[in-house]
Amino acid sequence: MKKLITRTVTGIVLVIVMLTAIIASPYSYALLFLIILIGGVAEYNKLFKLSEVKPNQVLSYFIAVIVFTLSFLIAHGILEFTFLFGLFPLLLLVIAAELYRKKEKPVENIAVTIFSAVYIAIPLSLVNFLVFPEILSGNNYSPKLLIALFSIIWIYDSGAYLFGVSIGKHRLFERISPKKSWEGAIGGTLTAIVAAWFISGFIPEIKTVHWIAISILTVISSTFGDLTESMFKRHFGIKDSGNILPGHGGILDRFDSLFFATPVAVMYLKLFVE
Repeated sequence: MKKLITRTVTGIVLVIVMLTAIIASPYSYALLFLIILIGGVAEYNKLFKLSEVKPNQVLSYFIAVIVFTLSFLIAHGILEFTFLFGLFPLLLLVIAAELYRKKEKPVENIAVTIFSAVYIAIPLSLVNFLVFPEILSGNNYSPKLLIALFSIIWIYDSGAYLFGVSIGKHRLFERISPKKSWEGAIGGTLTAIVAAWFISGFIPEIKTVHWIAISILTVISSTFGDLTESMFKRHFGIKDSGNILPGHGGILDRFDSLFFATPVAVMYLKLFVE
């Protein structure tokens, strides 16, 4: 019971803090997500503390901040999209820097350093294109799409949990996450679709059929995001990626679904809506 209370209180505080920062201004939003980004990269690097593989921590932080800042300015319309091509030399910098580190397993070190950008930095940076959406504001700040995406993810998670606890019998992916069930996933999907239909009334610029499609894609991608992080934790033999959020674990534990859902949602909006 105490753990449930702690988890609930933490969840409520987290939602209030995030909504306040996201709604207040583009700069409070950016600061919030930079904190999430840096915290996530820190937890990722910590996974390899006892491993022979050693990511380049300095460059992993540097690349993460640069990727987020560039995408923020591009999404806001301050910089041209072509500035994104400046990211490719950063990846080459990771390779060149390994020459001077004199660490064992240089190939693996390069791979895990670059993967931190692929897994964490790029997905969180794509959030910028949700808060500066062309379809709603023409590159002006509007957090409605981001709040909608969070809502679909959270409602799906809640629905999946309730259906899973109530009627869940058939395991979804027992090798990785023995508690998840097909019944929970299907029930959660139905609640997410209902939520998407409800959200379409508040954001009519996007048709209901698109919201339903986005909700289904979000459910699928966020599930894989959650399972992927569970796979990492099993590999490293840990229960949580961190302890910064009492009852919830770490940044990676809390935002793993977003890492997969954001690129998929942005891709769908760019291809079929905007």
